[in-house]
Amino acid sequence: MTVLRFSQADALRVRFGTSPLWETMSAVRVLNLRTDRPLYSPWIAGRAEVAATLELGLLRAVQPRSGFTPDFLTPPPRASRASFATEIGRVRSTPLDRVRAELIRSRDELQNPGAVEIDRMLDDLAGTREQLADQIESAWEALIKPDWPTINRVLDDDIAHRGQQLTTGGLARLFDDLHPALTWEDDQLIAARHRSADAELTGQGLLLIPGVFAWPYLVIVVEPGYQPTLVYPARGAARLWSDVPAPPDPLATLLGRTRATLLVALDPPATTSALATQYGLALATVAEHLAALHGAGLATRRRTGHQVHYRRTEVGQAVVDASIG
Repeated sequence: MTVLRFSQADALRVRFGTSPLWETMSAVRVLNLRTDRPLYSPWIAGRAEVAATLELGLLRAVQPRSGFTPDFLTPPPRASRASFATEIGRVRSTPLDRVRAELIRSRDELQNPGAVEIDRMLDDLAGTREQLADQIESAWEALIKPDWPTINRVLDDDIAHRGQQLTTGGLARLFDDLHPALTWEDDQLIAARHRSADAELTGQGLLLIPGVFAWPYLVIVVEPGYQPTLVYPARGAARLWSDVPAPPDPLATLLGRTRATLLVALDPPATTSALATQYGLALATVAEHLAALHGAGLATRRRTGHQVHYRRTEVGQAVVDASIG
């Protein structure tokens, strides 16, 4: 169990951010531990050919099944919307004494099977730092960058939803819904089944990062020199890489099959044009059904730039759940 203790200043400094670097490292981990993450099987299958061309040996050595992955490879972003170029630049400029200390910790913690490879890394710290950054960058280009607009849309929608929870219900409502392992109690955030050390946030606040490839785990960073950070699974990631199921018959009877199909499809959030393309429907037809779902309180909409994304509301989710049960 891990306990994060909040002061009043910390409670005022809870913020959200997105990180393409975190997504890239998490995706590499999913590839390494593919048998543990059946949710991502469609994504793994779709990326198998390109993944086979990547050299990721050093990253595998420092991402053990259980144990410590060096934090310098995923420094918490300083901006709410960090660019990959900025983040990988920070990796490449990590002080070598930090590189050494974190590699040694990764090697020695829980008998890391990559220990022999890490020993070789320690012989050339500057070269190792560059090689690790190069491997991360190649993974970003091949695995994440092509899908980043879709991934980022899911992350943005999650942050919008969580922000609304924070505004209407405070930290208690936010954390009670963020992950099953989290509990908010007496100005403390308690993470059950987590192995990080307890920590006083000491006025630094907490950075919350949703992750498409984080499911079903939490990652907590409380090491000195880093912004305290919690990475959690983003809403809507569960069906990002799989086909949307057909609507249950009771829901189709209630709403009509097309409207029910669109309601079920709003996880992750989607635009009118994306749904029209996916289901071979006219834009006007999709727009009419989405307007009806919005008017009934079953879907909400949010503008991002020139696009409007629709997603199910809590009422809409309850209707879908009831039709399944």
